[in-house]
Amino acid sequence: MVRLAPGTTWLILMATLTVAGVVACGSADSAADEPTSTTASGAGEGVLPPTPTTVPLFADTGLADPLDTVPDPKLVGIVDWINSDALDLDELAGDNRVVLIDFWTYTCVNCVRTFPFLRQMHERYEPHGLTLIGVHSPEFDFERVTTNVADAIDEAELEYAVAVDSDKATWHAFGNHFWPTTYLIGADGEVLYRHFGEGGYDDTEAEIRAALEQVGVDLSGVPSGGDFVPAVAENAHTQTRELYAGYRPGYDSAGLFAAQDEFYLGPDRTSEYIDAGLRRHGQFELDGLWLNESDSLASGGSGAYVVFPFLATSVNTVLSTTNGPRSLEVFLDDRPLLPSEAGPDVRFDESGRSFIDITDSRLYQIVETDEFRRYELKLTADAEGLRVHSFTFGVFTEGP
Repeated sequence: MVRLAPGTTWLILMATLTVAGVVACGSADSAADEPTSTTASGAGEGVLPPTPTTVPLFADTGLADPLDTVPDPKLVGIVDWINSDALDLDELAGDNRVVLIDFWTYTCVNCVRTFPFLRQMHERYEPHGLTLIGVHSPEFDFERVTTNVADAIDEAELEYAVAVDSDKATWHAFGNHFWPTTYLIGADGEVLYRHFGEGGYDDTEAEIRAALEQVGVDLSGVPSGGDFVPAVAENAHTQTRELYAGYRPGYDSAGLFAAQDEFYLGPDRTSEYIDAGLRRHGQFELDGLWLNESDSLASGGSGAYVVFPFLATSVNTVLSTTNGPRSLEVFLDDRPLLPSEAGPDVRFDESGRSFIDITDSRLYQIVETDEFRRYELKLTADAEGLRVHSFTFGVFTEGP
């Protein structure tokens, strides 16, 4: 489930993405800003070009890489601060502080999985000279709103400083490409270490300790390590790639997330889709009226649905609505979810039907089961105006 950053070229980063696998989030902006031509012809089996449908598993990893491309780090264009007054990297270096900068965005499931580690690093090392700064650089437009970011921080119980980088000025100043990415900056202001994605926690903590000890901090009485990596489900050998609903990633040759012709007839079009039952792994199908927008699909009425097969134990989706609260009915293998399969955002009615109520623009956790296998998920809208942005998947026995 690798997300590419805006403007990132797929071919240039292909080797990196293969290793990043399930551990990093990225952007829906990898394709042209205003695609106008059809990129697929015919929705029959075998007509669309081959697409990557699975990603490899790495239980406790991410990517640490050479630092020769890291520019002089600066916090620029920050529109607000949460949990802190404004911080300056030069002033922190002057105070002999080591700084861990974590680029994240609140709908990125890979970022969410790093929160236990980040909370522990803040609690463990802040008294000994570490300053942790979360730089919130948005993927979707609604993530630019400071109140939405603040709500997500409260929900996640994050107590360290967060710089609200709504215009992504700091993101670009660092030359960043992935959510999450962490940068460790020494007390001399130099970048010591960079790590892409979730995982690799022992290595990151070891770098933090080394940087603090280099400036004379005695950590002999400070424990290290922790249980930060969830257990991978039995027999999990791969998982479905992230699925984007908008046309910017969908019109890219490495995207092609939609299985039907109508999606590729042009941007910002409302089309009536007929579910042909293709069920290609790594693609979704639609039924009913849907408007394809830059970073989402918007339902055109009651009964419209999106359906796809997947290999995973969990499913999460980014949803929003502009027309008041909306609901999606959830079907797993053509039946309602069982309580044992339901994520925390699912509710059940008196007859046992399963639903997601969309009141906020955020990541919703739909499916959580400890059994890894192939499933089919269908989400049916109750009205027009519900927006589906993306789907992400997990292979763990617990959590998103």
